[in-house]
Amino acid sequence: MIKRLLPTLLSGILLGLSYPSYDPIPTGILALFAFAPFLLANRDRKSFLKYLIDASLFIILAILIDVWWLNYYSWQSYLFCVFSQFYFLVLPLIFHYFIQKRFGFQHAILLLPFAYTLTDWLAHIAPHGMQVYLLAYTQANNIWLIQFADIFGMWGITFWVIMMNVLIVRFIDSKTRQNLILPATWLILPLLYSFYCLDLNPKSVLGSSTDKVKVALIQTNLDSYAHDSTSTQKTFNEIVSLSDSAVLTSQPDLIVLPEAAIPLPLFQNKELLDFTKNAIASWQTSVAIGFVEYPDSTKRHIFRNNALVFTPQLAIFWDSLKIKPQDIKIYQKQFGLPFVELMPYFETQPTPRGSAMQRGSEPYIFNFLDAKGFATKTALTICWEQMYPEKMASLVNEGAEMIALMNNDAWFGRSGGAKQLASFTRMRAIENRRSIARCSNGGISCFIDPFGRVYGKLPWYKATFGTQEVQKVSKKSFYTKHPHLFLVASAITAILILLVCEFKRRKSKPSFK
Repeated sequence: MIKRLLPTLLSGILLGLSYPSYDPIPTGILALFAFAPFLLANRDRKSFLKYLIDASLFIILAILIDVWWLNYYSWQSYLFCVFSQFYFLVLPLIFHYFIQKRFGFQHAILLLPFAYTLTDWLAHIAPHGMQVYLLAYTQANNIWLIQFADIFGMWGITFWVIMMNVLIVRFIDSKTRQNLILPATWLILPLLYSFYCLDLNPKSVLGSSTDKVKVALIQTNLDSYAHDSTSTQKTFNEIVSLSDSAVLTSQPDLIVLPEAAIPLPLFQNKELLDFTKNAIASWQTSVAIGFVEYPDSTKRHIFRNNALVFTPQLAIFWDSLKIKPQDIKIYQKQFGLPFVELMPYFETQPTPRGSAMQRGSEPYIFNFLDAKGFATKTALTICWEQMYPEKMASLVNEGAEMIALMNNDAWFGRSGGAKQLASFTRMRAIENRRSIARCSNGGISCFIDPFGRVYGKLPWYKATFGTQEVQKVSKKSFYTKHPHLFLVASAITAILILLVCEFKRRKSKPSFK
């Protein structure tokens, strides 16, 4: 029994370790052959029950290893994530079993990359999907390999990883050197494209503009959602102190605060609003502010997670122009963490934390002026929204030249969780070729360039600030303009391959007329 399960256990361990919890070790390479032991061991499996047991063990083990850091939040969340999500990953393997029985092993593994890509996408759009285990993210830190994400997006990376496994399986199964050419070519092509983008001709993907703006990140090292009597005052004191220091030392064009840095309704408290206006007017610097508001006084568990860029011009002319809160453009967070910020399918019901986020729907773009008086178009996005590539693409399609990502990542301590989330942000930068200023309350706060390279990283769990120049880009990547094209093409191709296989199968059946 144990001997039979060894290939399955090996695949589970390899896939689980391939997720980017161990930065800077490039463990994502393990995913390129993690499926091979399982596929080879089950190529002639007759019993569906035994196959299902093997497939389930493979996937459960992989997720157990991948999301171990959820224990920092709670062990119940850890087990819930594993056993509520694994069927997403088992589904393409079940599909593979039945295709293998009908059309044979070689045709089945040819269809597996399409099946896995499409089921990964289904897992992504499911309201209760937790996102972190999606296969493309195993390669998030391998920026020397995945620059082609600006063409095909993360779904192209999923397809590429599974196809690499398929080509390796074909090579091992055939035992001929000729079949080594295909996996070698499959690896070399993205390497060449990455070399071209990173070293030979960066302007081909970024355009010719070299304009930059100066951005400061404020890392408060305070929980944005703490509710003790002194937390609000501590937060304000920390924000003001760190922002004062940032302005004094570097005079940034934009200050970015963490998610929900102000745990109060900004525009429903005159004293708070006046304090904010006076501070920003004195700094003469635009500030990306996150704040919380409660739209229904009878349902205090429902909240909005809002953000805006508050400019010095707005602060100075607020009173003279008689500006009202309803005149101000606000960005409202659209995607929250399932079961923590909102209940999937029952979004008005409180989560186990006792709250329910009311989702926004519009991708707003904000303008601010730099020291020379030139305008910059920036998008604000909040925490878990970094898990949704089409969301980031919609912001860039609205005209964003850079992105400010406001986070509350302190739930998982100094664990692989924060590392994984930061690595996913790198993929969003590559897909859309946009710089991202990533500000988190406890870390990881850093700057990411349009090639996914991290710089200006702040130390974890320290109240501090960091200022860096951020490149502006106006050119849109192919993926940004066509975020669903690869998925549609994959679905159509998979259907055509199935039809051809079925036609050949029926044609080859003997006739007994």
